[in-house]
Amino acid sequence: MEKKGILCFVVALLGIISAGAGFAAEVTRVKASQVTLELGECVYPRSPALVLSLISAATLLMGQIIINFSTGCFCCKRNNAQSHSSNWTKALCFYIVSWITFMTAIGLLLTGAALNDRRGEQVYKDGGIYCYVIKPGVFAVGAVLSALSSIFGVFYYQTLNSKAKDASNAPIPNQGGIVMAQPQFPSENPGFVNGDAYNKRQFN
Repeated sequence: MEKKGILCFVVALLGIISAGAGFAAEVTRVKASQVTLELGECVYPRSPALVLSLISAATLLMGQIIINFSTGCFCCKRNNAQSHSSNWTKALCFYIVSWITFMTAIGLLLTGAALNDRRGEQVYKDGGIYCYVIKPGVFAVGAVLSALSSIFGVFYYQTLNSKAKDASNAPIPNQGGIVMAQPQFPSENPGFVNGDAYNKRQFN
């Protein structure tokens, strides 16, 4: 398997791990029915959602680093030839979508991890005690976005590499080779001697 295929496989595998850990965090998050009230304080059970969400964020970050390190500076590769290319436009779209989904997924996963690990926080309102719990769907949305970020990152890498490959295989125009041209002066027949020249040769 060539280097390009290995890299895409690794990034896709990291995306699957990130999405799987995110969905696992959603399943194991602290729910309202699990919170108890003791001596006027909210007591939250231990949940693996914190570790799972951190694993999801870490693997997503690793995949994003691998993609961007392998492709290099995207803006530095732009030139007049690439700016009018359809492949360059597609790569730019994939690049933007990948980063938007990446930032949103990281924000949701880390925010969910922080909110899910609250301890002893309650609100007194209207004579009652309310305990904070994270809303359902935060980890799930982060998991979906992490998978989309990895997918668009792979698309970006493949599109940009296909553009570079096509450019390297393009024919190079002749810019200084040997130019074949006709002589400026017609060559005379060596077997024919001009009459004047023949007379001059006799007197000399």
